[in-house]
Amino acid sequence: MKLILDSTFSKINYYNELFETAEYDTCVFDSCTFIKTTLSKSVFTNCEFINCNFETPFVSHTSFKEVTFQECTLLGLQFEYCNDFLFEVSFESCMLQVCSFLKMNLKNSKFKDSKIIDVDFSNATLTGIKFENCDLSKSIFDATNLEKTDFSSAFHFSIDPEKNKLSKTKFSNENLSGLLNKYDLDII
Repeated sequence: MKLILDSTFSKINYYNELFETAEYDTCVFDSCTFIKTTLSKSVFTNCEFINCNFETPFVSHTSFKEVTFQECTLLGLQFEYCNDFLFEVSFESCMLQVCSFLKMNLKNSKFKDSKIIDVDFSNATLTGIKFENCDLSKSIFDATNLEKTDFSSAFHFSIDPEKNKLSKTKFSNENLSGLLNKYDLDII
């Protein structure tokens, strides 16, 4: 596999142009479009995606190792098909919608100032993660390990304490109602 080091890719629309399957190390993708792009079997290590648009790309056996997504829109990414060896991602000021981290180990990942809408975290390990100022509307937590996960500044989440592993999980007084949604209570 070809190794591409320290390169910057700007304003490339990979819907119209072929994306080269390769190992990308310390690369920056700035304002690129990945609509139904085949990223399968590519390796991204210490890479940054800035202001990129991802819509249902193919990510089977793709490796994301210490990868940062900043101000990106990610729609329909099925991260569970990625290579989970050394998987580590960071999202800042992103929009993640209808994505899936099913059964993924995300304990070294970061989520900050992002809208995480209708994202599936079922059976995932989120130990020690901080959802810093994140909107988690309609996101699914089912049989999820949320030990030491920090939801203190997160909002619009719904978590059933009986179906998830909660120990030393952090919440604020203002967002505790997210743990009681299944009871259909009027919390004032």
